[in-house]
Amino acid sequence: MFTNLKLGVRLGLGFAAVLAMLVAIAVIGIGRINALNQDLELIIKDRFPKTAQANEIIIAVNVMPRLLRNAYIFSGPESQKALDDIPVQRKIVNDNLEKLDKTILLPKGKELLKAIRDARAAYVADQDKFIELLKADKKADVVALMQGSLRKTQSAYIGAVNDLIKFQVELMEKSGSEAAESAAAACRQLTMIGIVAAVLAVVIAWLIIRSVLKQIGGEPDYARAM
Repeated sequence: MFTNLKLGVRLGLGFAAVLAMLVAIAVIGIGRINALNQDLELIIKDRFPKTAQANEIIIAVNVMPRLLRNAYIFSGPESQKALDDIPVQRKIVNDNLEKLDKTILLPKGKELLKAIRDARAAYVADQDKFIELLKADKKADVVALMQGSLRKTQSAYIGAVNDLIKFQVELMEKSGSEAAESAAAACRQLTMIGIVAAVLAVVIAWLIIRSVLKQIGGEPDYARAM
């Protein structure tokens, strides 16, 4: 059937077939690149910022014991300065919690965020109790609080934040693995289509040359050998 077609039609069909393969390569390549970009964008603009915000909370929480200690061991302006810095650290925590609250959408993430808020409420309550006892000059009670409940609620608070960080790191690793798998699959597909396109181009060229030579009254030695 192919040999009955005019030379121009044969050349056109051959060119169209090869062009279709090239278009397929371009479409698959663009699609895979877009998917890879989406995975990377998810890591850069979503997963990592949440981890950074949770770490900002950890930093602020770790500053708090030093401020409470300074408020206890110092007196006068130095003690007051430590107490005045506590609301500053609380604001840092509040700001980051608000950001997380707006961006965390997964059910497990929301659950972990709620655990952070609950643990924080208990820790802040102990901080307020510490400040009240300090202002009342009940230093023995302050020491008991520091060695008991305050230490426990702080540990629970940090643990809750670390759970969220661990969850976000796992999500980043998952997105990274998916991006790597997508890139590998794209390489395989493009390689296969490229090989098929090359083979098809050779076959079409051979058929066209063979049919043209037949029309002009000759047939190459390699064609007769076949």
